[in-house]
Amino acid sequence: MHTSKLYVLFAALPWAAVGQDCLSGECEATGGQSVAFLQTSAAHKVKSKPDEHYWPLPKGRVGSLSQTRYGPPASALNDLDSHLAWKWELPMNLSAFVWGTLIDKDKNIIVATMQGLYKYTADGEPLWNRTDITRSEMPILMGDALYGMGMMTGNMFALNLQTGETLWQKKVAKTTGAEGDMMEGHNGVLVVAVGQEREWYNPGVGIPSKSALAVNASNGEQLWSYTPECGIWNIMALFPDQDSTIIMDYCGGLYRLDLHDGSEIWKVQGSPGSMTDGGSTLGPDDSIYTCSNAPGTMLTMNDKDTHAGRLRKYDINNGKLLWETKLQNACMNFPAVSPDGKTVVLSDGANVLDPPTKWLKGKGNSSEEIDAFYALQQELLANKTQLNYYGQDNLNASILGFDAKTGSASWEQDVEPWYGMSFALDEERAYMWLKGEHPFGHCGPPQWSGPVIDQEGKVYTSRSDGFLHIFDPKDRSDKTFRHGDGALMSGVAFADGLMVVPTCSWVYVFKF
Repeated sequence: MHTSKLYVLFAALPWAAVGQDCLSGECEATGGQSVAFLQTSAAHKVKSKPDEHYWPLPKGRVGSLSQTRYGPPASALNDLDSHLAWKWELPMNLSAFVWGTLIDKDKNIIVATMQGLYKYTADGEPLWNRTDITRSEMPILMGDALYGMGMMTGNMFALNLQTGETLWQKKVAKTTGAEGDMMEGHNGVLVVAVGQEREWYNPGVGIPSKSALAVNASNGEQLWSYTPECGIWNIMALFPDQDSTIIMDYCGGLYRLDLHDGSEIWKVQGSPGSMTDGGSTLGPDDSIYTCSNAPGTMLTMNDKDTHAGRLRKYDINNGKLLWETKLQNACMNFPAVSPDGKTVVLSDGANVLDPPTKWLKGKGNSSEEIDAFYALQQELLANKTQLNYYGQDNLNASILGFDAKTGSASWEQDVEPWYGMSFALDEERAYMWLKGEHPFGHCGPPQWSGPVIDQEGKVYTSRSDGFLHIFDPKDRSDKTFRHGDGALMSGVAFADGLMVVPTCSWVYVFKF
């Protein structure tokens, strides 16, 4: 039996070197402090009229990220199945790779996948698709356009939101990383990640991007580039005001930059030798909250490391660390802050990525041997013993709430430890990959999608064991819906009377 080592989650890592020109795939660092931005002026905070679209960014809207005032009524949560309006899937089913969903001002839904971009009405009627745009990263809506960029190609584009027709397209970089980078945009500026950081380079797991790049949303012209000290993983730029942006590197380092010229306002070094799939968010108190891991904790999964995760709060004016909380499990997610600003919510737990069926690639096994090995994996999963069979412990995970002022624990909801070497349906994807019917062979997400908090404090997050969790800290109830798939970082999207739940290959649309 194959006993190959699992993918590395955390390993010793030297700091990334500063590179050169972004359009050559090696970005040039920008220097200098901008004294004018060392204090945040109340006049410049994002207090203007919110974006007209319901869910224009991967995690909602500028000013209320990972928050919704459109949570389902309590009566609906007892019978979510009866409110399922329709389910999206491609004819090739599991070979689709869904980054997430957006919702425009008319409650139309955009499904963003590696196989193309698709727009539907809230009732599931198709409006347009762009199947010629493949390998797209997670796009955004801004004004009357959809903006996106191709992974590995650096081809950026703007589409007419009503018709799907191309408004402009431009190659802004030679290449990009290969993970879950998310485009973000604000005040006429688009922020993405480009290039490839080579200090830690493992194409089997993913490839970090090297630099942040900002372009003019009207034509794709480059405004600036900035290379952080560590590579970039799952970039999701933040916008605390009209004139600056905040990015995080995969070591947990933070950088506040001028939105228009990229000059450095302040930076905070992360944890050397660490790596996270997670990122940062802004709270209503204008503070920054980050999810990352302790120094030197890039360990293999079979190492017994506790308190690896770090939840941190920073002062937005100068990057000062306000508090740090140690977690029992690895922190590989994005935090969310409740609308009242009192609670920081996080879903923790280490990653697993590699379905054992993928190990057979190129080994010369017969079709019968492949079928038998695949059947063994299904049996192990059915018995909840796959990790144990390969000498690994099951993986713990929790939904956690913390006091936003102090970082102290407010509540904790543990879930059943995960027992699989990868996540729901990844063995099926690997089996399809061996037959040439899947592009990657796994979805390979972290344990959780990013949490979203509604107006009553309920937390919505999909776990990659195949369940959507709706947890209410008030009565400790945990309502679940079985979607049966893994889930990526962008998480659940909401509009008035609408809840959209993306998984790795499918999208579930609920109406209330």
